[in-house]
Amino acid sequence: MISEKPALVEVLTLGVIQTTLDSTAAWNTDSGEPKISASEDSRAWHEIRRAMRALADHEDQPRIILLPELALPRTRLDDFERLVCSMNALAIVGVDYRLDHRTKSARNEGLVLVPRNFWKRTPSRYAARVWFGKRDPAPAEASGFKEYMPPWAFHSDPNVYVFDAGPYGRIGVSICYDFMDIERALLYRGRVHHLFVIAYNRDVKLFESLAVSLSRTVFCNVVVCNTGYFGGSLVVSPYYNAFKRVGYSVDGGKVFTAQCVPLPVRDLDAAIHGFDTKPKATYKHLPPGFTTSIDHTAALPEGPSAVPVPLFTSD
Repeated sequence: MISEKPALVEVLTLGVIQTTLDSTAAWNTDSGEPKISASEDSRAWHEIRRAMRALADHEDQPRIILLPELALPRTRLDDFERLVCSMNALAIVGVDYRLDHRTKSARNEGLVLVPRNFWKRTPSRYAARVWFGKRDPAPAEASGFKEYMPPWAFHSDPNVYVFDAGPYGRIGVSICYDFMDIERALLYRGRVHHLFVIAYNRDVKLFESLAVSLSRTVFCNVVVCNTGYFGGSLVVSPYYNAFKRVGYSVDGGKVFTAQCVPLPVRDLDAAIHGFDTKPKATYKHLPPGFTTSIDHTAALPEGPSAVPVPLFTSD
């Protein structure tokens, strides 16, 4: 017998963490390879533990947690998995470069961690790991690889990922510079409830403008989780009333913070399907030519099949 699919939740509680990793100290060219330094590794892990404790103590614990691009040292993967499992939250985190010494190339990756008991609301011992990569390095990032001796190359991931988080909605992901790819945005249009961007970006006003624009044209919640070294993390939803659209914003550099933010899901899904027909609309009108491939209020059944997986790719 096929079990009935659970309805989408009304609100998703999202944990947004800004760590303050200093790239010039973390990836010094004197080391000969783009690997985070031991001192910055230790400092980054200390901040991550502080932030996770703060979110765990929050009255409304987050179901999904975001950390910025390159925030998590690879030496701390197992330790971070244990933290995530103890909170029983799904985590999307930027991880230090994956190095291939044979080809002298580096991958910039994000990791989705899904605790085994995520749907049972009990602590887990282990989590499923799903990796996704960055396609386009920022110009400064690409030139930085060439400063090593011998030079390193950037290994691109051409895939575009959508993850189904069951009753919490469908999620698109981008790593920093990929957020500026218009073709990627068009692929997400009508396919996601949330677009999560993990970033190490100094041009925070540009990303703010993009987030506001894409929340309307892709028609979804847009969340930028930027490094606290530059600040500029924000949450934008396509609400009709302007004062409601920016649900969270952090300005100023070198700001360490961990915050729980509510994201609309069920009502937004109704608007995506053209059912926001109240006399006083909650959301903006759908953009011209907008269609959706999301089943209305559909969600994956509870159990192992609910683990997020890539739904489509693009070369």
